[in-house]
Amino acid sequence: MTASCKTAPFAAPEDAGPAALASVDRAAARPPPPLRAPHLLAPALPDLPELAAHDAPGVAPPGSKPDDHPCGSVWSGTGLVPLMCTKSSLLFGVGEAGAVVIVPDAKMHASLPPLPAVVDHRLEGSEGPVRDQKSSPACTAFAIATAIDHALLRWIGKASAVSSMQLWSRYRTPLEKSAIVSNLGLSLGGEAEWPWNVTEANGWISCPVGGRGKPPAAGCGLPVSEAHRHKVEAKLVATLTHVEYLTDVDAATLTPKLAAGQDIILTLLLPDAFMPKGKVGARYLPHYTKAGLDAGHAVVVAGYVRFAHGTYYLLHNSWGPSWGDGGYAWMHEATVKAWAREAVVVDAEPKLPDSGGRPKRVRGELTCEAGLVPDSIRGACTAPCADGSPRHDGVCPAAGQCAAGLVNLTGACVLASPSGSGVDADTLVRWTCGAGGCAYTVPRTIDKQCTGNSCLVSCPAPDFHLARANGQLTCIE
Repeated sequence: MTASCKTAPFAAPEDAGPAALASVDRAAARPPPPLRAPHLLAPALPDLPELAAHDAPGVAPPGSKPDDHPCGSVWSGTGLVPLMCTKSSLLFGVGEAGAVVIVPDAKMHASLPPLPAVVDHRLEGSEGPVRDQKSSPACTAFAIATAIDHALLRWIGKASAVSSMQLWSRYRTPLEKSAIVSNLGLSLGGEAEWPWNVTEANGWISCPVGGRGKPPAAGCGLPVSEAHRHKVEAKLVATLTHVEYLTDVDAATLTPKLAAGQDIILTLLLPDAFMPKGKVGARYLPHYTKAGLDAGHAVVVAGYVRFAHGTYYLLHNSWGPSWGDGGYAWMHEATVKAWAREAVVVDAEPKLPDSGGRPKRVRGELTCEAGLVPDSIRGACTAPCADGSPRHDGVCPAAGQCAAGLVNLTGACVLASPSGSGVDADTLVRWTCGAGGCAYTVPRTIDKQCTGNSCLVSCPAPDFHLARANGQLTCIE
């Protein structure tokens, strides 16, 4: 569980005038809460082979490739699953309303401790349920729902599955790049209020005009049920707050996000059969050299493990628990590099987080006296922690509670911020960071809402990156 940083608090300098001074919290810094679960300093490595020792990829049985879906199907090992169309090689439309980091990672990560060798979000208890899309080409809705489930578990510490039907109802097509944009900034209800119904979901898809595919027996192009829509909207549980499109699908980009605690939505081109092999507890997807040219699939990456023979990524799929190890399987980085098309990170915020979860942020522009910085959650001006990081809801990190490179602020070990300070020569943004977060000085040229020549922004670990989303500053992992 981590601190949220959806819209960063701002602190104008002294020339903003004394009337703009924020309240000052002079209380002594509190220690972080006890860890909610034992932290594994060195999780066991799964028994995964070198790339050259992979089994042959699975083969779809003869006659198992009917053309009943607009974008074709893939054999899962037990049946056919429809795919999404990817004629442009993109499912989500990179860049649409996405958060953009202001200070480049290469500058911020110069002093970042080494990342853990193993990250498995299942061990942290932050993965939601394994879903089953059945015979619907709605993998994007399922991947987004899975990523949101993960975000909510990190907020409130217990399962709170969102409705994949509601997500799908807002775009309901395997052909367009609107899955995230059509839900961004909107509220979401729970799975219990609108559970997945594959017949209803497939009935929303537009009737085929030319091309391949045939309409389902239950019909096509049907309207969304207003009764279901009203029911799910009467009990909202979360808001999809922001999206970040990762520019590179490689270890340098993916592993820090996963180590920070984020799940990553990944789109892949698939072969005719997508069947895990290997030992129980370490099932993997054999490397493949051929894939469909205009169809793909969206999964969620929930961890990684680094070997001398390469990095494997843990995929959380939406084909039910009979696939792989309870719905999970590992994929070698060479396969990911060959066939991945997009990597997307989303975050969501609960409507009513339970007490004991990560605290919500105070938002707004602040002014701090010299030597003080905003608390990354409360917004009140406080003295920084001894390591230079801003306080997190009054908390300063304590040494020795987590493995190297991790820190405890809210009762869980999360990726620590880089230590040290610096300035970006291009933007003139300055930062001072400790394990618990970073305090930024932002020129007015970067933040038009700043009332002085510069403002202060505090971002907590692990979402210590300063970014801009929808015209506003925010903090992301």
